[in-house]
Amino acid sequence: MLNKIIENKTKIHTRDIQLATYPHTDGQVIVHGILKDQRYTKVFDITGEVKEPGIVHHLDVKLLIKPDPLMIEDVQVQMVHVPLSECTDTLDTVEKLKGLEIKSGFSKSIRDIMGGKKGCSHLCNLIIVMGQEIVQGWLAHDRRKKPLIPKDLDSIREKNFLIDSCRMWTLQGPKVKSLKKAIESNQ
Repeated sequence: MLNKIIENKTKIHTRDIQLATYPHTDGQVIVHGILKDQRYTKVFDITGEVKEPGIVHHLDVKLLIKPDPLMIEDVQVQMVHVPLSECTDTLDTVEKLKGLEIKSGFSKSIRDIMGGKKGCSHLCNLIIVMGQEIVQGWLAHDRRKKPLIPKDLDSIREKNFLIDSCRMWTLQGPKVKSLKKAIESNQ
């Protein structure tokens, strides 16, 4: 039903997020995130000022990720386009990302560092979304070589960010069950 409703409609706003991971060293990767908000219609802000169509936000974030434990080692942020010049004042939160471990609770940690009135909600949201790319991209980088089957569940190198990351990775989920079978078969 909703597909039919929007079929011939003109967009009024879009948010595009692009995420990519690049190899750096044998264990490190660089995760790149871009957020672009575009308005397609003239609007009035809360003061009544006219805002023309165009790019509202264009944010560019690069994170150097290191393993063991998986964490942000370095960060680079560019606010290519923002609605207010004062938006760049929120970049003071970026340095606090260095040393942040990628594990369960990552999104909450990001909100604690730069969410709400502490920073820029758009930058905060982009970095939260980048958490998934950090995990998937680093795993793709790391798993180019066949991994050794761990001796037990406690020996899983990636347990801090895989176990309980979704229903498939709960201790009763299919991924852990298949891993347990592989461990048993390997012993």
